[in-house]
Amino acid sequence: MSSVYSTHDNGTRQASIDALLECLKSMLKLPAQGELYLVIDAIDECPNSSGCPTPREQVLVILHELIDLKHPHVHFCITSRPETDIRDVLEPLAIYNAPLHEQAGQNQDIAKYIKDLVLLDPKMRGLKWREEDKQLVIETLTRKAGGM
Repeated sequence: MSSVYSTHDNGTRQASIDALLECLKSMLKLPAQGELYLVIDAIDECPNSSGCPTPREQVLVILHELIDLKHPHVHFCITSRPETDIRDVLEPLAIYNAPLHEQAGQNQDIAKYIKDLVLLDPKMRGLKWREEDKQLVIETLTRKAGGM
């Protein structure tokens, strides 16, 4: 990291994605550093609509490269909605796959969040909804959330 910093005028010039990726790869392969856990959250929130390649495609390529290094001490936890492009890249690389959107606890948490939002949020309380309308909103959003 220090080398990248100094070769980019002590941080006054922005390093390229390739330079940063090579730096990360070098850091990951350092000997005797113990177990490393990289947590990457919400890949699905990375833009996927403009650019060639899109930012999401770039992130997926980088993740594929890092996982393909197969360092035994490096572990990845990657979270995302199960969108097709993401599944196509990550599922073949996964050792474990835990689809949380199918878990009862996940659905219960979502239902509680929706109920609390509708019933307790000051902005929502100010809407003066009838009780049956509030219940309809809670039930509909909970049913259509699909675990997400």
